[in-house]
Amino acid sequence: MRWSLSQGDRRFRRQARDLVQECGIYLSGHYADYLEARNEHVPNWAWISVLARADPELLRSLVADDALSGGVRMRTSVWWKAIAFLAGEILSQQNDDRGFDELRRSVLVPLELKRLASDRRPERSGELVRSVLSALDRNPSSRHR
Repeated sequence: MRWSLSQGDRRFRRQARDLVQECGIYLSGHYADYLEARNEHVPNWAWISVLARADPELLRSLVADDALSGGVRMRTSVWWKAIAFLAGEILSQQNDDRGFDELRRSVLVPLELKRLASDRRPERSGELVRSVLSALDRNPSSRHR
């Protein structure tokens, strides 16, 4: 006897696989990239998730302007410029990855989740910068700028 999946089962598996993939993208700090590549609106919390979840090397490359492809800067939007500025501020406050991870846990992830759960109107990039800097300034482990 040969077993086959119904069209509904195949669609469910495809949706489940896509959801797992999207979760992985989010948890790796690449959700803003993912949404931009799909020409979808990037919510404020997704921009914060770059700071809260991306590998420190990605943040360093944003600061160093290493995000180049064929000599052309790929992330040129005002949002990426804001994230690169914030990444520089965050990295300058921490001497090592352990301190950086603590700052993420104590400041950036809670801020990201607060934005995710809120129904606030979308912020402009400058407002997002101010809110992240304010959260960093309130954190006792942050060195003052």
